[in-house]
Amino acid sequence: MTRLEIRIDGHRVYFSGRIDDSAQLATLPAKLPAGPVILDTDGVTFVNSIGMREWIRFVRAVRVGGRQITLERVADVLMTQMNMINELHGLAVTSFHAQYVCASCGFEAQPLIDAVANQQALQMLCPPRLPCPECGAAMELADFPERYLSIFRT
Repeated sequence: MTRLEIRIDGHRVYFSGRIDDSAQLATLPAKLPAGPVILDTDGVTFVNSIGMREWIRFVRAVRVGGRQITLERVADVLMTQMNMINELHGLAVTSFHAQYVCASCGFEAQPLIDAVANQQALQMLCPPRLPCPECGAAMELADFPERYLSIFRT
């Protein structure tokens, strides 16, 4: 079990490990510099309901005063949780991981999806089709689009 590790580098905040009942997010907003913040959750491996509650409180606290939050490289486990919370819809997401599968060879992966380049399709709940690194066939999203893409609806 890997506890949540947080590293602040200027206006970027890197998260890795588990966002659960041991996550200490309440004091984090006060440690962040003024202005816009970029949250990179690529290293997050697990999120439970208590951790999600803390994440929502953290996002609210950072947004106080109109601060802008941008999410980059959103972990698959966090992406699916955020899509179930209406309050988090409309957050700026530049990239995210999602479960993909190749129907031809069965290869599974969590590729990084460029949300900026695919913005219009994502708003219509249409995930991009990606080439399979094993056989070259088109990979498809392995779950319902709503589990990953509802956050992009405006």
